[in-house]
Amino acid sequence: MPEAVRAAVFWAAMLLFAIHLGLALAGAGIPLITSLVGLSKVKRLKIFTDKFGQQTATFALLGGLWVFIVLIVSLAALWLLAPAKAPYYLGLPFPLAAVAGTVLAGALAFLTYRGSWQRLKAQKTLHGAIGLTTTLLLWAALYVGLAAARPLALLLPPATGPAFLLPPGNSLVWRLFALGLALSLGLAGTFTGAWLVWRRDKDDFGRDYYNFTLRLSARIGFVGHALALVAVGWLGLALMPLAGELTTRLAVSLGLYGTGVLLTLVCLGFIMPQENALRHKILLVAGFLGSLLALTGLCAGLTGLVVPGLAGSILP
Repeated sequence: MPEAVRAAVFWAAMLLFAIHLGLALAGAGIPLITSLVGLSKVKRLKIFTDKFGQQTATFALLGGLWVFIVLIVSLAALWLLAPAKAPYYLGLPFPLAAVAGTVLAGALAFLTYRGSWQRLKAQKTLHGAIGLTTTLLLWAALYVGLAAARPLALLLPPATGPAFLLPPGNSLVWRLFALGLALSLGLAGTFTGAWLVWRRDKDDFGRDYYNFTLRLSARIGFVGHALALVAVGWLGLALMPLAGELTTRLAVSLGLYGTGVLLTLVCLGFIMPQENALRHKILLVAGFLGSLLALTGLCAGLTGLVVPGLAGSILP
């Protein structure tokens, strides 16, 4: 395969992976955010927070369903096309039991959270606890996935027992997990902000509602991406010995991440204090695109540093 075609396939794969990873991380963080927002005691905001919770939970449901389907198809394709790598995720009983268990438990908790919205609207504490449990289970699925991939990255035999769930203290898994948690919050903000803008003409709840929720989404996204930037720095310190010579692909990856994060933080930072945030809704869309750009660069950079042989083993 010509080098130009290989590069095009690689970046297309990174973009598709970033879109689906972003959906998954955002969907995992949304129940936590809507649960905390729903506990607000300010009466004049109650109708806003309730509508915000239902709107964003619907987005998480649709996005999560699509990601779940893609995950099942991807695992089936992995089993058929790359049987040598399948045991790292599909080995019985581990790690499949841990991976599938946390994903299914999180999905069940989320369906309970979204489905009980009306029945538990007067019991916000209980409903919020279900939402918090949902996020914790989905974050646990993220951790299990990272731990299951560790032997693959280190060229070790696949895990055959539950010991893989506790990597050594100096493992990159811990830093990647911290980054994943921060990204989950940041992407929940940028993805829901874009969803609110897209649904503006279809679910017109009034300017006051959108001014409140767009500012809220911007604040959540800004805080999450700022924390992710710190986590990337912490991860980068551990990856410096692996970087070696700065390749073109790594330089492009860093450029995409830096540009995307800067665009996201500038756009969200401008919107946060605006009383009429709806007037600047295009900046929320720009922030969403910036976060996706940053995630694409991050995925590409980590692929080249953590599993450098992955692209070569897949592409002819």
